[in-house]
Amino acid sequence: MSEPNADTTSPQRSPGVRDYFALWLLKLAKLRRRSLSEPTGDDYAKFYEQFFEEKDVEAYDKDRRMNVRRETLNRFLAERAPARAKLLDIGCGLGDVLAGLTGDFEMFGFDYAASNVRIASRRLKGKAEICQASIYELPYESNSIDVGICLEVLEHIEDDARAVREIARVLKPGGFLVAAVPYTYYWPQYKAMMGHFRHYTRESFTRLMDQNGLRTEAYLPNYPNWHQTYTRRYAMIRAQASTVGRLMGRSTLYTFHWPWRSEPALTRLAEKLELLRTRDKDLDYARQETSTFLMARKPA
Repeated sequence: MSEPNADTTSPQRSPGVRDYFALWLLKLAKLRRRSLSEPTGDDYAKFYEQFFEEKDVEAYDKDRRMNVRRETLNRFLAERAPARAKLLDIGCGLGDVLAGLTGDFEMFGFDYAASNVRIASRRLKGKAEICQASIYELPYESNSIDVGICLEVLEHIEDDARAVREIARVLKPGGFLVAAVPYTYYWPQYKAMMGHFRHYTRESFTRLMDQNGLRTEAYLPNYPNWHQTYTRRYAMIRAQASTVGRLMGRSTLYTFHWPWRSEPALTRLAEKLELLRTRDKDLDYARQETSTFLMARKPA
């Protein structure tokens, strides 16, 4: 068994003004939530039991970044997944990925946190079979799953190599995993608040797959220029909604707008940045260091 990966996977740079602003906003958002201090034991369990809240369902439904990722995933699965595929969402959280799939799948999902399992089960209403489990010991037979999905999970796992090997075990020969992880560099304080052990580059993430039972075949568009620009401006609108918006009685992030505008500020932001997203669609993702949204297949 290999040792957990050290945090040598991220582009090393010093944080700038925008990074500090993002950290400040994250602190505000996490005021009542704990940071991860220990990677095992009670602290780890308590951190993830409190990581998501009921109100986060709205964010996953309405956030343009989440919508774009769902659209990308659905297009890819429509092209690559077999008919009536057995599909497993690895670390399903609140069930937003499974809820947004449009294909004809036999769906399963699991999460480490019992609170997430309760919310996801209620939200999906029998559309998928959800259970509580550890990514190190998946409760599925070897060679039984056609498609695995693992989005923004592996950065939360101390031993990501062991996790990928366990995912490879349950995939059928010829089955594949669609996975995504962060590529942005952040300093330790951010990672503790988010429960991240590391961030990745295209090269390090590809190596993680290729050395642990899978073979990387494709890179899905993650629109890096659009995503970073949207995230910075989203942070500003969020700050405006929680301050000025509160005074105007429009403190809800997704309804906040200025008096001289009729549409929500986030709707206008998405419209203004659509051209940038369209340009990002044509990037050569096999060469982008920010390409950490990929598909890797289990050899037949």
